[in-house]
Amino acid sequence: MGIFSSPKLPKSPSRLESAGVATLGGVQVSLTLLEKLMDGTPIPFVKGAIGTALEIIKLAKGIQSDKEDCDNLIKCTTSLLIVILDSLKGRTEEQIPTHIKQAVERLSTNFQEVLDELRIIDRRTGKQSSMRMARAILYHFDNSEKLKGCSSKLDWAINEFQASLDIVSRGSGFFTDDCTIGCFQSGFVSEGLGASRRTAYGANGVTTRTRQTVLQTGQVKIQDELVEIREVMKGKISGNALQSLPSTVMPSSPRIFGRQSYINKVVQLLLSAISTHLVILGPGGIGKTSVALSTVHDSRVIERFGIYRRWVPCEQATSLPLFFELIAKSLGLPPSTTNDRFSEIVAALEESGVLQFVLFDNFETIWDLEGEQSAIANILARLASIPSLSFILTMRGIQHPASNLIDWTSPRLPPLTPLEMDPAQEAFLKISPDSEGDDNLPELLRELDCMPLAITLMAKLAEVGETVAELLSQWKQEQVKLLSQPGGDRTSSIEVSIRLSLTSLPVRTNADAIPLLSILARLPGGASLTQLPTICPSIPGWKAALRVLRTAALVYDSPDKTVVRILSPIRSYVLLHHPIAEGPLQDLRTAYYDLANKGRGYTGEPEFDNAVADLSKEEINLDTIILDALKNAVNKEDAITAAFSYTNYLSFAQPRVNVIERAIQVARDTGSDLLATCLQCYGDTLRYQSQYDVASLALEEARDRQFQLGNKTNSAYCSMLIGEILRAQNKYVEACSRVEEAEYLFLEIHEQNGATNCRFLLGYIYEAQGKLESAKSTLEEAISRYAELQDQVGVASCLLTLGKVYRTQGQYEAAYSAAEEAKSIYIKFRVLQGVANTLLLFGDIHFDRCQYSEAYSAAAEARAIYVKRGDKLGIALSLSSMGNIIFKQERYVEAQRCTEETKDEWVKLGNNVGIANCWRLFGDIYWMKGEYDEACCRLEEAKSLFAKHNNGLNSSLGIADCNSSLGKIFRLQGQYDNAIKLLEEARMTYSTLGSKEKDAAECTEEIALALQALGSREHAD
Repeated sequence: MGIFSSPKLPKSPSRLESAGVATLGGVQVSLTLLEKLMDGTPIPFVKGAIGTALEIIKLAKGIQSDKEDCDNLIKCTTSLLIVILDSLKGRTEEQIPTHIKQAVERLSTNFQEVLDELRIIDRRTGKQSSMRMARAILYHFDNSEKLKGCSSKLDWAINEFQASLDIVSRGSGFFTDDCTIGCFQSGFVSEGLGASRRTAYGANGVTTRTRQTVLQTGQVKIQDELVEIREVMKGKISGNALQSLPSTVMPSSPRIFGRQSYINKVVQLLLSAISTHLVILGPGGIGKTSVALSTVHDSRVIERFGIYRRWVPCEQATSLPLFFELIAKSLGLPPSTTNDRFSEIVAALEESGVLQFVLFDNFETIWDLEGEQSAIANILARLASIPSLSFILTMRGIQHPASNLIDWTSPRLPPLTPLEMDPAQEAFLKISPDSEGDDNLPELLRELDCMPLAITLMAKLAEVGETVAELLSQWKQEQVKLLSQPGGDRTSSIEVSIRLSLTSLPVRTNADAIPLLSILARLPGGASLTQLPTICPSIPGWKAALRVLRTAALVYDSPDKTVVRILSPIRSYVLLHHPIAEGPLQDLRTAYYDLANKGRGYTGEPEFDNAVADLSKEEINLDTIILDALKNAVNKEDAITAAFSYTNYLSFAQPRVNVIERAIQVARDTGSDLLATCLQCYGDTLRYQSQYDVASLALEEARDRQFQLGNKTNSAYCSMLIGEILRAQNKYVEACSRVEEAEYLFLEIHEQNGATNCRFLLGYIYEAQGKLESAKSTLEEAISRYAELQDQVGVASCLLTLGKVYRTQGQYEAAYSAAEEAKSIYIKFRVLQGVANTLLLFGDIHFDRCQYSEAYSAAAEARAIYVKRGDKLGIALSLSSMGNIIFKQERYVEAQRCTEETKDEWVKLGNNVGIANCWRLFGDIYWMKGEYDEACCRLEEAKSLFAKHNNGLNSSLGIADCNSSLGKIFRLQGQYDNAIKLLEEARMTYSTLGSKEKDAAECTEEIALALQALGSREHAD
């Protein structure tokens, strides 16, 4: 059976009809014909081409704007299909040579690219009414350019197809009938046609008259209309085909950012010998062409090669004949007089007598020609053998071609990588200078992975009026679609650039490559190589597929070679165009659910501590997988469980609530019993972040829900956590009540771990209240219990609090020893919060001993950990300590600045005792500056605030410090009675605390001075 059985065709329209008659009616008839042809076509590669072309025609007819350009594209598509199908009519698949099959497949690729462009245009037409005017105008002009580009692409496709046919017809006798040859050659101008004939042809070489004729009469007998053109065109690539080759004039040097050291290396290698051969590798859009052109325009290269620097744009070399013609054109060779164009090229290079250089740009196009790699490798090797010729290839991927035949210049150039942040910003601002100083720019560039092409396209959007904040928001919503609007080729559309890599020969020929890429695209943090067998069990050939993806530079390895990643724009494209299948998606979720569930537990438990390292490396992926599952998975329970397990881990690492907040909403919407556990986890995490009011509300609801579910253990834990929040808010009486309630519940259900936690917390509260002996006995009891439970972290927490008790009592050696022991345990179990707390205690001990440098170092180190964890209370405490230390070092300006920052933190926390401490220090600073009135005002304000919230040791000490400072100021001002009264009150408070012996002694000395001055005055009176 032939390729199709021709249906009965409608009657041909008259040739006397006006050439200006609209052809859409004819197109509609052609659609009917083409649909019948497709239905009757048994050969897949032909049927696929017809189907894609039909989609193009139908979609173009539906686009409401740019009708003229759409109509022209419809005519191009229809006429091309009719010509090709009529030429193949009656042939079986076995009768079609391999070259022609490949040519039809390349046409199918061209059709698919055109269809993708039309889909973008079609989506835009529905959005333009709501767009900003600048962007809508940009889209309008860009749509027209895209449509014209699509028509030109199909014209070039006919050109390339005709060239392939010409080679086969000369060599095999296939397509020997005159009419068929004429059909393929109908759209091109020959050198033999006179000037009068040229006027009938458009700018691209395809005649308007010929397209019209093919559309109207191709349904009956195309051949009759094309005899005259056939006679001229028969037998070789037409003159017009040569004229329509892309320009080989060397482009100017591009603007380059952050690549100068790489370019210098290329230049040095290029000039290291008479004949050198280099390859610049990397993913699409990374800047390979820019680096190569900058190299070619380097003054050192110009000095070596002068005018003999050639540029061959291989992107258009879709066949070997066209590749040869491009080289010949770059060398300025005359039209071929033989059937061996490559020999002419080699002869010209060898006989030139000068050093020559050729840049083969985008060489992957010719290298990936199916079935031609062996021939191309030999061609490249023959060029490399010419002593006077040096060349550079720019090529997608990470692999040098033909390494078995060519000794590439050593050392080989490493593949290009994304830009660093500074040159990335410079590149963006060069295009959009108005964006300078925008705080959102670094985040936007990070979102783009600092990929040069993506930066350029995004900056162009900013140039026409979009703000960086708007672009950042749009990128998060639209992703790669945002950068596929201006232009339409690999240099102006990120989608086109990425698609070329995805359709490269290695990727096309490995069935597992795209499925694996679809899985990896779901992991923005990259995939651990040790995890790959677990996350993609449905792809047994993942190792071979990964090698292919690496070769195509669609993925890259981390510096330590343990993680494989995808650049953000490529990842976005794959998510959009190659979504993961349901089976592999469920495998991926299951693997990450299992990992997340290792986060249940507490620091000090072996299983939890062992899991921390694995979890910390996968946080970005866990966020992504769990949030997506909470939104899209059918089974939400597994996703909710993973969410609270993961958040529990985060509370010990770096507290965040974005995942658990979403889980709470889903649990409410689905009526899940897991809501109680989610709320408990949420409240506990907010407690670490010092968001006490919201945390308390969540824990109150969680406690009630856990109790209703019969979970007394978790209900008691919620009560205990509420008590801990009250303690942090300096509400010690209420805190004791809640913790004692929780302890009773734990003992009732024989939950020793929970009861011991309550013992410790009560000791902590007693220490804050200044009940030091009660605190010591309670903490020692808790240490004993924790030891029995083998809870070393619990022991460390008790030791740290005991250290605070010892410090307050002035027992500094005991305090330091307890803190050291606690710190070693915290380090062993990677409890950063505990490490920071011990550092803060070390700072306080050094402060009491007037060792201010050591005190400041310890406080600053603690603050760095608190900042990393987002611990607001810790940040405020460490800043407060640093301010006091700086004041003691008599750096009053810095102390005031630090105290201002500290006050802001306490205000955010709503901690009045902390705010009062800041006012006290402000008063002391003004005092030291001799501004007594301002000092007294601040100290009185602080004292009032301490008195209002006098529910613990900190408030009592704060009042004593204010009285001491005010007493000293009053003595200096001669107000001796007031001074003595305030100093006596301060001395009484200090004398009860061993750590304040020095302060008490100072008060005694000040009182003596005041009494002496008062006695002298009375004696004088």
